[in-house]
Amino acid sequence: MGVVGKILLGILGVVVLAGVGLWFGIRHVASDIGSHMITSAQFEGVHVGETQDAVHDRLGKPGGLQPDDKPTPPAGTTCDYYLQKNVSLEKKQTFQICYRDGKVAATEVLPSAEEEAARDKDKGKSSASAKP
Repeated sequence: MGVVGKILLGILGVVVLAGVGLWFGIRHVASDIGSHMITSAQFEGVHVGETQDAVHDRLGKPGGLQPDDKPTPPAGTTCDYYLQKNVSLEKKQTFQICYRDGKVAATEVLPSAEEEAARDKDKGKSSASAKP
């Protein structure tokens, strides 16, 4: 095998290793996101006054998910966020569970991308019809 063949073989090896690394990286991220997803029924089972430890034992600990347009949490609380599982990406909602002193203080379902798009579309219609 000539020098050019060895160089091409080396480049091919690097490309294959990079591809395998990328594949494993994507699988790890997808698995991590999937492990922080819950069903609507699981979210509905969370009640004000329940301890944070009990919620985490049942639902798992949330990941680093922080919605861009999350509502302001109630004063004096910290919140966990979970994505809804078993629905399409457009219909996927985010569940907010807020704690004060280690107990659930408030819960809220944040709108899905589909709901936000419909709301934005309705806002556009109402402002367009309001113009003289």
